[in-house]
Amino acid sequence: MKLKVFIKKDIGMILCIVFFSIFMVISNILKPYFDGAYWYVVSSVQRILFGIIELYIFVKIYKKEKWTDVIHFKNFKYGFLASIGMLLYLPFEVVTYYIIGAKEWLNTTIPIVVSCLLFQQIATGFWEELTFRAFVCEGYYQRNTATAKNRFVYAFISLMLFGIAHVIECDTLAVAVYRFITTGIWGFAFASLYLYTHNILVSMLMHFITDIFLNVPIFVAEWNDSIALTILDNYMQFVFLGIIFIAAVYFLQKEPKNSVSRSKF
Repeated sequence: MKLKVFIKKDIGMILCIVFFSIFMVISNILKPYFDGAYWYVVSSVQRILFGIIELYIFVKIYKKEKWTDVIHFKNFKYGFLASIGMLLYLPFEVVTYYIIGAKEWLNTTIPIVVSCLLFQQIATGFWEELTFRAFVCEGYYQRNTATAKNRFVYAFISLMLFGIAHVIECDTLAVAVYRFITTGIWGFAFASLYLYTHNILVSMLMHFITDIFLNVPIFVAEWNDSIALTILDNYMQFVFLGIIFIAAVYFLQKEPKNSVSRSKF
């Protein structure tokens, strides 16, 4: 009986794994044939197409009347309030890696920069939030026991799935652990946004904004060898990630702004 209830209420978690697995297979097939800006554009298109298909499936599974019942502006302002931890991280990122850290930038092209930092990050925010937040966490809204404990469970599952998804291509255990912790915390924070507001759009927007800042350092050609960078990168980074995590915990235990009615199977 419990298994039937899980499948009915939390089938989104299974679909998250299925969607991501299919996405990675197709991505690995396409990648050898493209490079530079072409690859970023192709990758962006793939994310958008997957997002559109997943949005359609989400509407059908959770019996929404239309896609605007999923992507909307209700409770949007509360999402910015709940994003305080992420917003505080951005100045740290700029100071640490752009100002103090970057010694020399890559001599690249505008199409590569735009396709990477704009097109791909918009597409990533759209697709990943539907996959790892909407599908994973929507089960919370299908249950009668809307408790803080349940919100923490769903946010933790999102953390695990999002963290694992970002370590499958890591070369070493140390890199995998680092990636799991950092991306997992971000996933936990985005899940907190969704569970607090039931608004996937604000999670998509914050994902897009933060991804731009977090991906700029890939264009750094050489880093400064300084004590300040070492301290900021090795220690202060985790302080600010801790702030993101604490803020997410705070809003998870608060009563959600559920002006959006629950869908029914």
